[in-house]
Amino acid sequence: MSERFLKPALREFVPYVPGRQPPELEGWIKLNTNEAPWPPSPRVLDAVREAVDGDLRLYPHPLAVTAREAIARFHGLSPAQVALGNGADDLIAMCFRAFVPKGARVAYLEPSYPLFAPLCRMHEAEPSVHALGPTWEVPDSFIADPAPLKFLVNPNSPTASWVDRAVVREVVRHAPGVVVLDEAYVDFAPATCIDLLAEGWENLIVLRTFSKAYALAGMRVGYAASTTGLISALDLVKDSYNVDRLAIVAAVAAIEDREYHDRLVAYVVEERAWLGDRLREAGFHVGPSATNFLFAQPPPGWDAARLVEELGRRRILIRHFGHGLAAGWVRVTVGTREQHLRLLEALKEVMVGDG
Repeated sequence: MSERFLKPALREFVPYVPGRQPPELEGWIKLNTNEAPWPPSPRVLDAVREAVDGDLRLYPHPLAVTAREAIARFHGLSPAQVALGNGADDLIAMCFRAFVPKGARVAYLEPSYPLFAPLCRMHEAEPSVHALGPTWEVPDSFIADPAPLKFLVNPNSPTASWVDRAVVREVVRHAPGVVVLDEAYVDFAPATCIDLLAEGWENLIVLRTFSKAYALAGMRVGYAASTTGLISALDLVKDSYNVDRLAIVAAVAAIEDREYHDRLVAYVVEERAWLGDRLREAGFHVGPSATNFLFAQPPPGWDAARLVEELGRRRILIRHFGHGLAAGWVRVTVGTREQHLRLLEALKEVMVGDG
């Protein structure tokens, strides 16, 4: 790529690389991008089908009002405390645009969501990276960091770890700027911290997504909950129509179908425990998980990157990030029992064959 016309901050830039998406899904076991093991709620599919009509010629409401209202009802908030985005990634980028002056610090943990570093380059911010502790605990240095914007992913990816509200509250209490608590995986965790908003913190934004527990990764819809002041700041910098008509309809139907959501979450939590036990029996070190995936170290003598490559040859995808503290680990999405059995069979074939 020619860098002739790029702004200086983006020269030699390495963008975020999503998990591998095969061009055709037929024959693949896809356990690398933390998608739901089930399809969306039938109520969501019905609502989307009904919305596929002549009104698609019209722009959506710029504030996705019906979705804001449904989300606000669910959380006991006012619609003015909710913002919608084209996935949580859109909202993360909006936080950079709204709260980070050029050259200012942005604090985040490592390992965590790999999107933060590229966004720092794009927005010409200074990354302030804090390594997680030996058991993936939040270090005191992160709590004390005076950066005007901090990101705390809880439960965290890729480590699958979760910190309780006392730690989250300390991060928010010590922060002179905005703290973004990314709860993309919180449906699978012991508890949420979104109720901290009721304590009156003026600098807290909580992010959620419909991609995981609502099985809508393909719709790209997420939301932020916060004070009316911080939500107004996000609305100030958002794209004009950042959530499409079908995503708005899907979000409303999904958040109102609690029974389906709860069944999907219960299945994932149960299957997560089963798969974790099987991987431990196969010699993996598997850490505790509060997410819809497992973070695991391969058995001694097995390189994580090589294992991912061998499974990929068998059309089974898991994730390896390849750098930093996550380099020796793999991330495995919780799928269906049939997918897990095929994964375990392939692991046995790879490891026995190598021996």
